[in-house]
Amino acid sequence: MNNEILIKQFDEIESKVERVLSVLQKIEAENVELKQQVKSLEETLGKKEAAESHFIDEKRQIRERVDGLLSKLNSFSNNSG
Repeated sequence: MNNEILIKQFDEIESKVERVLSVLQKIEAENVELKQQVKSLEETLGKKEAAESHFIDEKRQIRERVDGLLSKLNSFSNNSG
């Protein structure tokens, strides 16, 4: 009788260990997927940051050109008036 109880307990332990291992495998797979998503998002963020930096630089250049043209117009107005 004691032998049957031990076998039953070992079977329960084995079943629980198998469930834990199954959950662990799922978590590991999810972790790999999440790491890939993080890497992809970081790459996307890097591209967007580079694009934003480029946009800011273009905006600065346009502003400088407009300011230069306005200065020339003001100079022209002052000389013709």
